[in-house]
Amino acid sequence: MSKHVVILGGGIGGLATAYNLRKMDKSLRITVVSGRPYFGFTPSYPHLALGWRKFEDITIPLGSLLPKHGIEYVPENGERIDPDANKLWTTSGKEIEYDYLVIATGPKLVFGAEGQEQNSTSVCAAEHSLELQKKLEEFYKNPGPVVVGAIPGVSCFGPAYEFAFMLHYELKRIGIRHKVPITFITSEPYVGHMGLGGVGPSRRVMEDLFAERSIKWIANVKITKVEPDKVIYEDLNGNTYEVPCKLSMLMPRFMGPEVVASAGDKVANPANKMVIVNRCFQNPTYKNIYGVGVVTAIPPVEQTPIPTGAPKTGMMIEQMAMAVAKNIISDIRNSTDRYAPELSAICIADMGRDAAFFYANPVIPPRAEVKFGKGVWAHYIKSAFEKYFMWKIKSGNIAPFFEEEGLKLLFGTKGVVLCSDCSETPCSPC
Repeated sequence: MSKHVVILGGGIGGLATAYNLRKMDKSLRITVVSGRPYFGFTPSYPHLALGWRKFEDITIPLGSLLPKHGIEYVPENGERIDPDANKLWTTSGKEIEYDYLVIATGPKLVFGAEGQEQNSTSVCAAEHSLELQKKLEEFYKNPGPVVVGAIPGVSCFGPAYEFAFMLHYELKRIGIRHKVPITFITSEPYVGHMGLGGVGPSRRVMEDLFAERSIKWIANVKITKVEPDKVIYEDLNGNTYEVPCKLSMLMPRFMGPEVVASAGDKVANPANKMVIVNRCFQNPTYKNIYGVGVVTAIPPVEQTPIPTGAPKTGMMIEQMAMAVAKNIISDIRNSTDRYAPELSAICIADMGRDAAFFYANPVIPPRAEVKFGKGVWAHYIKSAFEKYFMWKIKSGNIAPFFEEEGLKLLFGTKGVVLCSDCSETPCSPC
């Protein structure tokens, strides 16, 4: 009887894992459980907020997509996991038994500053971006100061930079940039840190880019309160300051959703309720449970004066998904091989007409490779990648190779780690 793999989440991590598994083993029963009825290309949500993309340009309905690729779809959110019974319950009370569970829910958004959820918005979800799009339409009629940034504990800084740069471009395009002071406020120890400890010249580059665009920045502070007309922050000495604003976009911090917490402290990290995994992205206690994407409990790259988290970029998530699929197949086939990707990250910060490109390999220093570039070419690469990735999701061709050579191409020559026991190095808990 074929094994049943249940994947909780229909985003990049969930679908990448599902497609990889389907390519590797046609006999598997694969079920995706997701209450969000569409796949959304998250890197384009800032573009959606600015009206540069339509919702239908960057989303695909899951109900018509997944059955085409031999994948079952349950259009509900997960509510409770019993890892001892190998069962998942959905919000309607539907009981689903699994042989393997892949948790790829994405995060729960935590608006940690007082008044943030009511008086600000984000670009972390399509719905939030559409709400921001409406706010911007009204804002353009009566412009004023803008604050963009990140509260303490944020791990995903890239969209904040992108939104600041793209908003500058849009305001300039419509002829009102001179009416809109923009301030970037961040918990990072310096601009360009990005939760990665910086990437090559990223600090100098971001400072230059902000200066060229007349964007003021304030780093190494914690935003404590958001009001309709101002953002309040505190420095390391406890001094409080106010920045006036008519519009704000502040990145929330991420936690694991309630369904992950329901599995208990051996699955959910007590501190942030994200999935506890080892380097193979396998839970050390329940070895038939895996985590993929933002919901995995990866530690910060370094400790910072104000807490920051480690980002999980699209490239990192695809690497996790490939490794998890390979590890599940290895386990089914009674192979002792396990795969632990040496995660690398690509970040392209769109700025309207041009873009900044950063590459870090591996994510955790010391790094073997760091690359940076800036220009119109990077803007077009990001636009082209969006279309390419949407094609991959529609066609089910999430990755071109699935055996050893393909893994080396995806992970790099050091990226494929084979080990016989994931409780030992190199598969120590993250």
